[in-house]
Amino acid sequence: MPRGTGSWSAWGSALAFFLAGLFPLFNADAYGHLAQGRQIVVLGRVPQVDLFSFWQPVPQPWKNYEWAYDWVTWLVYDHFGANALILLKCLALGALGYLLVKLAGRLAHRGDLAAPLTLTALLLALPVARFRFTTRPQIVGLLLPAVLLVGIGALYEDRLSSRRKAWILGALGLAHVVWVNSHGSHLFGVAITLIFATLSFRTAAFRWMIGLLLIQGAATGCTPFGFSIAMDAVSHVLRPEYRELVVEWAAWAPKDPLRLLVAPMVCAVFVLAAMRPVTRESRFGVAYGVLCVLLSIMAFRSMRFVAHQLLFCAPFIAAGLSQLPGLAKMRRSVVGLIGVAAASSALWMMQMVPALGFGFGEPKREYPWASAEVVEQAVDHPRIVASIQDSWFLMFAAPGGKLLIDGRVPYYGPEMIRRVSQSFTDPGLFSQQLAEYDVNTVVIDHTRSDHIVATEYLSSRNDWALAFVEDGHSLFVRRDASPGLQPFEIAGPGYRTGRLLDAGLDDIAVSVEVARLGSQLNTASIHAWHEGLELLRPLARDGARAGIRKSRNDDEQARARAAYEQLSVAASSFPGFTSIELYRAMAALSACDISEAREALGRAVYGGQTRGTSLAALELSLRAGAPSERSAAAAHVARLSARPDSRDDPWVTAIVDDIDVHCPAP
Repeated sequence: MPRGTGSWSAWGSALAFFLAGLFPLFNADAYGHLAQGRQIVVLGRVPQVDLFSFWQPVPQPWKNYEWAYDWVTWLVYDHFGANALILLKCLALGALGYLLVKLAGRLAHRGDLAAPLTLTALLLALPVARFRFTTRPQIVGLLLPAVLLVGIGALYEDRLSSRRKAWILGALGLAHVVWVNSHGSHLFGVAITLIFATLSFRTAAFRWMIGLLLIQGAATGCTPFGFSIAMDAVSHVLRPEYRELVVEWAAWAPKDPLRLLVAPMVCAVFVLAAMRPVTRESRFGVAYGVLCVLLSIMAFRSMRFVAHQLLFCAPFIAAGLSQLPGLAKMRRSVVGLIGVAAASSALWMMQMVPALGFGFGEPKREYPWASAEVVEQAVDHPRIVASIQDSWFLMFAAPGGKLLIDGRVPYYGPEMIRRVSQSFTDPGLFSQQLAEYDVNTVVIDHTRSDHIVATEYLSSRNDWALAFVEDGHSLFVRRDASPGLQPFEIAGPGYRTGRLLDAGLDDIAVSVEVARLGSQLNTASIHAWHEGLELLRPLARDGARAGIRKSRNDDEQARARAAYEQLSVAASSFPGFTSIELYRAMAALSACDISEAREALGRAVYGGQTRGTSLAALELSLRAGAPSERSAAAAHVARLSARPDSRDDPWVTAIVDDIDVHCPAP
């Protein structure tokens, strides 16, 4: 065994955790917490009522139990930028990795393999746990349990003096004050202490553990809201309906990544295998074993605890395995084992959420930055409805507005969150909600199928206008709330054709509206979509109702190919998006680029067949299919022409008119 194994294993773990957390700031929750921290700084105090929402006529009491995290992270972000915030998070994660390896040494008194085995286990766990390493208060909820466990390990240690233990006790009390004011998981800290206090009965550690429990109880009240934070946390834990509203709070379901089920199961099996060798060593090991069982139950109950289970059980598992006689021969190969684990972990992490590689930055993708800027500049007293995820972000990006709901699920309650979320799929409920709450601004995520109904409702209303369109979002504003705003009258919301293919419109008017997008943040894809449709205008039959005809000369073929290139830009950001891929396929087919047309049409049906994909496929068979394929397609056209529900379809009529149009053989 190399000398100093425990030390370099701990520092290696710190480095691995640091790098695992080193990815750009992108999470919507992070922006919501930054908004709350900014509000604290602006007010000069922690607010006692909610000032973000308009869901009630007057501001309601609001206990922000993460106010300290919000305040500190906003100060860092405001003064030093996103990279400093990422660095702070990575340092916290590095400390977590270091402490976890040190815990293995406390659990395995005679197992000098424990530290490198812990490092190996942690390296293998990091790709699965990394989804919890976003810049959010949960980082505090990962680090402080490790601090607490290391401190408890010291309190269990007979060789330490009472004076030193008193200092440790005081430090743990201060850490709990930080925990209570930074993250709602502080109840988990009390649960940890309770386990170790119970199992320290009739040992010298018992009085110290009871003292720690009392100090934690007192620390729970050291908040701007007194002990009510703890009461809210208990209520939150006991109400299972919350797990129905937030994906990561729920138990694993078949729609979730399989690794979030398999990894906890494998971990639980190894915990059982390590139970006997570790628990016979000390009371501390027994208590830690009980903690691992609790963590396993928590992981199966809620996916947000999967990372806790994998990371905090790793020292226990390693301590147990290190004492197995059969592993003694691994002493000489431990460095190689760690190297293989590190390489596998790095490659695996590159492929998994968050699949952002490694590095700093604030990409500002996926969120309605440009729409928020329009809201701030052009809407009078914005009263905003958006999805929970986008509302978190809009708290930050549109500080002049108020939101119907946002990501603070415990504040609004599950009923209100569920009602607003479901309204996007119910036009009656959506209309009632807009009127009841006097909503004047709606941010639609046009990449979500459950926002289609709301999009169609707003598009049909004369009192609402399409104020802006960006890559992933469409902004609708009530006309009386933005009298000076120039709405989009030709482009449609999201990746819809709107009136861009309408032959009755002036080409200059279309070009002017298309040119309004492209320079703003997050508009490259939507601008490419609009430009592609603009190029297809002369080739469109009856606007958007009858598909795209075959090009008739070299100029038209070049136009169709240019449209295909523009639409491919949008498709690269949203692969498989039906409308983008459909028009991309029709542009390629118009240019008689058959392989490109087949590829795009194949991607267009990822979400299922539609009228457009079926008729485009029919035209593809007629223009470029083998003789038998053409015959079958012609017979299908004849059947469509004979059916009352399709014979008057303008696209079917156009196909009949072009039945003999073919692409030249390659």
